[in-house]
Amino acid sequence: MGVVHLGLDSDDRQVAVKVLHPHVASDLKARDRLTREVETMRRVRSGRVAAVLDADLTGATPYIVTRFAPGRTLEQRVLEDGPLKGDELTRLARGLCEALVAIHQADVIHRDLKPANVMLVDDGSGTFEPLVIDFGIAHLVNATRLTQTGMFVGTPGYLAPEIIRDSEITQAADVHALAATVFFAATGKPPFGQGTFEAVCYNILEGKAQVDAAPAFLRGWLRLALATDSTARPTAGSLLKLSRALDPTVTVFKEGGTAVQRNQQPDGTRVLSDGTRVLADGTRVLNDGTRVLTDGTRVLNDGTRVLNDGTRVLDDVVPAARRDETFSDLLPPVNYVAPEREPRPQKESRQRRSGGPAQPPPYVPAHPPPYQPPPQFAPPPYADQRVAGFPAPQQQRPAPAPPPYTPPPAQPQQDRPRYKTSHPVMAALMLATLIGAACLLPVMVSLFAIVLVLCLRVGNSLIGDLSERRSIRGTSNSDPMRALLGTPWALVKAVLATLIHVPLGILFGICVWGACRYLGGLTTDGAAAYAAAAFVGGLFLLPGGRKPRQAVQRALAGVIRSPGAGMVVTLVFGTLAFFIVMTALSAEAVWTPWRPPSAVIDDLVASLGKGQDTAVNLITGLFEDLMSQIGLGFLVGK
Repeated sequence: MGVVHLGLDSDDRQVAVKVLHPHVASDLKARDRLTREVETMRRVRSGRVAAVLDADLTGATPYIVTRFAPGRTLEQRVLEDGPLKGDELTRLARGLCEALVAIHQADVIHRDLKPANVMLVDDGSGTFEPLVIDFGIAHLVNATRLTQTGMFVGTPGYLAPEIIRDSEITQAADVHALAATVFFAATGKPPFGQGTFEAVCYNILEGKAQVDAAPAFLRGWLRLALATDSTARPTAGSLLKLSRALDPTVTVFKEGGTAVQRNQQPDGTRVLSDGTRVLADGTRVLNDGTRVLTDGTRVLNDGTRVLNDGTRVLDDVVPAARRDETFSDLLPPVNYVAPEREPRPQKESRQRRSGGPAQPPPYVPAHPPPYQPPPQFAPPPYADQRVAGFPAPQQQRPAPAPPPYTPPPAQPQQDRPRYKTSHPVMAALMLATLIGAACLLPVMVSLFAIVLVLCLRVGNSLIGDLSERRSIRGTSNSDPMRALLGTPWALVKAVLATLIHVPLGILFGICVWGACRYLGGLTTDGAAAYAAAAFVGGLFLLPGGRKPRQAVQRALAGVIRSPGAGMVVTLVFGTLAFFIVMTALSAEAVWTPWRPPSAVIDDLVASLGKGQDTAVNLITGLFEDLMSQIGLGFLVGK
C-alpha cells in the first residue's frame, strides 16, 4: 500500500509516517482501507499496540502517524537468530495475549496477526517486549465487509479455518492466529507445515497442527488455541490467564518443592511418587480418579467440574467432547467440511417433519474421505513464502491440455490510457511560422524570440524539477509554493544560458548574411532579413536549444489531449506557416523600429575616418545603432 518513513514530531519524538504510494492514492478502495485502519487503531488503547498520533486521509497524499517501534519484527528475529526459548517465549505469549485483549475489548478483529506484524521492542532493561502493528486488513465487529464474496484476505500460514471456509469471522480467529504466531516463535516453522497453498489450507481445515514440535510446557496451551472449532477456543482473556501459568522450567509436576518421577510410559504419561499420573498434555490424574486440568479445573469421577473459584458445573452441562475418558486432548473432534449446498435433503426433511416423524439418517463412519483438491483454488492475494514455506517438490505429471482461447472483453472507454505525445510535426510548423515572421519583421520577431526562449527555459526548469519530485514522492500541497520560491533561481539560470546562446545565434546569422550577400547576390537588406530568420531558427536548433524544445513539447502534450484536437491544430499551423513563408519570399522586410541596414551602413561608412579598421567599426556601429533605436542604448553607452 505504501512506504513508512521515520520522522520527528513537534516535540522531537520519533514517529512512523505511513504514506500511500502515488499510484495507490487515487484508488478509492485503498483510501477506504486506510480510513478503516485509522478508525480501528484509534479505538485500541494499549501499550502493546502501536498508537495512532495523527492522520490526514483527505489530502493529496494520505498518511497516518503512529508510534515508532525501534527493533526487528518477530519474523526477522526468528529467521536471523533462531527460535525463542525460555522466558523470552513466555514473555512473548503473555504480551501478545495482553495486546489481543485490548484489541477485542475495543470490539475489533485484527485478522492479520502474524510474525511480520509483531515488533520486538527493547524496554530499556535489555529485554524485548512484543508490540502489535499494522491493522491494514482489520475491521470492526459487525462492520460491512469490503472484500468480495468468496474471497478472503490474510497470510495463508496463519488463517483460521472459518476464514478459509468463508463463514462468520469472530474474534476467535485472532486467537488461532496468535497461537500460530507463538508456535513459529518457538520452533521457527509454521504450525501447519510447508508446501503448496492448497496443502497448508487443507492442514488448517483438518486441524493438523504440528504441536508436538513445540516445547512440552507449551503444547496444551497451543492445542486449546488452535482448535478447529472456533467455539471451542478460549477467549483472549482466558488465554492470557493460561499464559501466566506457563513455566518453561517445569517439565514434570513438583510435589513438596521436588520433582519426583517414578515411571514414564510409552505414551508420555509419568507417574509420580505419590501415585499421581501426569498425562502428556499436563493433566493430572489423582489416586481417587479426579482429574486436574492445566487451568486448575478439577473433574470428578461423575463428570462434575469444579472451577478455580469453587463453581460446580454438572455433567449435563459439560459438552460431550469434554467428558472424554482420556482427556489427553481438550479439543473437540475434527468436523470435516460438509458440502456447501444440500437444498434437496433439507427440503425433504422439512416435509417429513410437517407430515410425520422423519426416519433417522443412515450411519456414516467417522473416517475422513480422501482429500480432493478443488479444480481451481484461488491463489492468496498476498503470498508470504518466508512464513508459509516454499512449495514442496512435486512429481512430474503430464502437462494438461491448454484451455480454449477466449477473447478478452472489450475495455470501456474510461480504461484507455490518456492521450499524450510530443507532437514533433506541430512543433516544426510553429518554428517555420516563427522563422517566416522573422523574414518579414526581423527586429521585432528576433527580440520576441529572445524573450520567448528565456521564458521557455524558466518553465522547463521549474516543470522538470517538479515532475522529478512528484515521480519520487508523489503530489504535495506545497508544490505551488516550491515552484514560486524556485522561480528566481530558475530565472538566473535561464538568463546565463541565454547570454551564452544568443551570441552563437548571432554568429550563425552573420554567416548566413555573408552567404546570401556575396554568394547569392542578394541586396544588403534582403540578406539581413534571411540572417535574422537564421538567428531565430538557431535559438531552437543550434547546440543549447534542447531545453526550449523540451518546453514546447511539454506544453503541447499538456494542452492537446486527443488525436482530433491535434489534427485540427496541425492543420491550422500548417496553413499559417505556408502563407507566412510564401509572403516572406515575395515581400520586403519591415525593419521597424530600426532603419534598413543598408542606410545604417552607408551612414557608418561615411562617418568612418581613414586608417581605421572598417570591418570592426562597421559591426560595432550597427549593433550600437540598433540598441539605441530600440531604447537599450544605455547598455552600450549611448
